[in-house]
Amino acid sequence: MENVLLNYLKENISENVSIAPWADQKKLPFILTEKYNFYQVELLGVSCVFIKILIDTPGIIEMQKHMNLIGKHTKSHLAFLFKSISHYKRKNMIEHRLPFIVENGQMYLPFLGLDLNQETKEQMISIDQFTPTSQFVFLYFLYHQDLVINATELANRMNFSQMHVVRALKNLYNLGLLTYEIGGKTGRSKYYRRIQDPDYYRIGKDYLRNPVGQVVYVEEVNEDYLVAGLDALSKMSMLNPPKQSIRAISKAKAKKIKNNFIKSIDRIADGNLVEIQIWDYDPEFLTKNGQIDVLSLSLSLSDLNDERVDQAMDERLEGESWYMG
Repeated sequence: MENVLLNYLKENISENVSIAPWADQKKLPFILTEKYNFYQVELLGVSCVFIKILIDTPGIIEMQKHMNLIGKHTKSHLAFLFKSISHYKRKNMIEHRLPFIVENGQMYLPFLGLDLNQETKEQMISIDQFTPTSQFVFLYFLYHQDLVINATELANRMNFSQMHVVRALKNLYNLGLLTYEIGGKTGRSKYYRRIQDPDYYRIGKDYLRNPVGQVVYVEEVNEDYLVAGLDALSKMSMLNPPKQSIRAISKAKAKKIKNNFIKSIDRIADGNLVEIQIWDYDPEFLTKNGQIDVLSLSLSLSDLNDERVDQAMDERLEGESWYMG
């Protein structure tokens, strides 16, 4: 990282820059030296100490405390040094006036100036809702907290086109939900991981959408179709089951049974048919123990505006470590 940083500083700020290990770091308590490495940087006649994060990035409050402790041992300006940083963390650090520099070229050094590269500008682009693929990828990372994966591997695992997966990963990264490191055999592949709870769900929940694209009715279904809607919630709570059985299937499965769809309004009104929800993504891929995933279920019920349903769903969600009501 030191050579990369040196080259970046020379290219973007000044050729006259020097970097060396910070001699006074031996004065710091072990709680700091185990989390960080320290570098003395001379730049544009300004003395700086760059604080390289070694393990999991601390929270903003902890970083402020650490900076205050370090500041007692130097009169140099301080800045945190990252290999990569999420949009959310970057924005939060700027709001709290915490200087930083990132290996990929992002920089916030208020004592020198501000340089945010084009990639950061793209991160500013806002979206109202996830695309179906982005939501699917969001949910997959939600349920696989320690997942580290690149676009090719994820596309193969999900049987999606790599183009759609790349776009989804970029969307999640731009929202600050994912970070990445460069690696792989070629040394150029982006390996993504999600940010930690509770931030991952807290940030992402505002972009989630109801996955049900269409509702149709049939006389009977295969037993392997997933129980969905109020039918599924009744099995997780004290709510009574609905009169009609409800199942969720993908668009691909729906095409195979489209000739069985009941179109008669009178027959549908009788209430003795099976309701089929056709989802925008395959609900079976996110199942756990044969049950529909709990967050997608909640989203599929979001338009009912029923207090009993909302309460039962909240009670079920509260059992998830990532959930924040």
